Amino acid sequence: MKNYSVAIFGSSLRADFDKYSDKDLLIVADDFETLEKLKKEYCNDNWSISYYTYSKLKYLAENGSLFIKHLQNESKIIIDIKNRLDEILNEFKPKNNYKEDIKDCENYFDIIKTIPRTDLGFAWFCDSLYVGLRNYLVFKNAEIGIFEFSFIELLNGLKEKGKIRQSDIEILKELRVVKRNYREEILDELPTLSFIKKIIPIAKAIGIIETVKIVDSLTFQNIVDKVIIRKKFNAYQRLRLVEGYYCSQKLNIPELKKIISNPQFYASKMKDNDFTMNLISEIKKKPAGASVPLVPTKKTQYKKSL
Repeated sequence: MKNYSVAIFGSSLRADFDKYSDKDLLIVADDFETLEKLKKEYCNDNWSISYYTYSKLKYLAENGSLFIKHLQNESKIIIDIKNRLDEILNEFKPKNNYKEDIKDCENYFDIIKTIPRTDLGFAWFCDSLYVGLRNYLVFKNAEIGIFEFSFIELLNGLKEKGKIRQSDIEILKELRVVKRNYREEILDELPTLSFIKKIIPIAKAIGIIETVKIVDSLTFQNIVDKVIIRKKFNAYQRLRLVEGYYCSQKLNIPELKKIISNPQFYASKMKDNDFTMNLISEIKKKPAGASVPLVPTKKTQYKKSL
């Protein structure tokens, strides 16, 4: 396994790093077999791991992915024997515009227009909102030539534009706390309905959501049943909807948990209608109970690449 690269990136290299920040690690290799071996080697060190083949990372770079810009701006390479990662980063140039990416980000929020009225459902909403809001703001800034990846600085930018107030920033910063609790299964500190009611007006003011409905679990599941295939959701949206479906109940299906907790590997499979509906069918077969609920694991968290 001599031909691989490893880099620390993201908030752990910034001044605003705190206990709610991810410890992000990038692993790059030629094949998935090597990546799996490296993941096992590093997964016990509390890293949130993103992993790519060199060909995939190069493809992202050639198509102007802001994930590469993120690495270019905020990464520290610790292993890169043949300088392949360094070469990809040095050669990267952003796209001329990110209008289509912004449109994709706006469409993403369609999946959280309905929220299941459960503690985990509220946490799923907050986690999904955090991911979507950060991506949206990153692309909106990139469109005007600003490449900022800190969530707090992105919020400060909204305040400077008069979109939100300082009190709104303090509430939105709590999304990071919810994300940490949700993903680390700190289940006695999940968000309440009152917190959700504070978040929704701010999201509306930013312009990312027009209407949000909070419904009972069965209603939420019926809505997902109807729209997940019929609407033109991308694979990542489908994966998160299945997660929301799961979080509307108290269940523990290890096979499903593995799928939903590994979006980089499984998201592409969600393009297959049969695969998606089979996951929902598996959830339906399980009676609601007091078992350990599904949440994304800390080691491989939800990060839709920019």
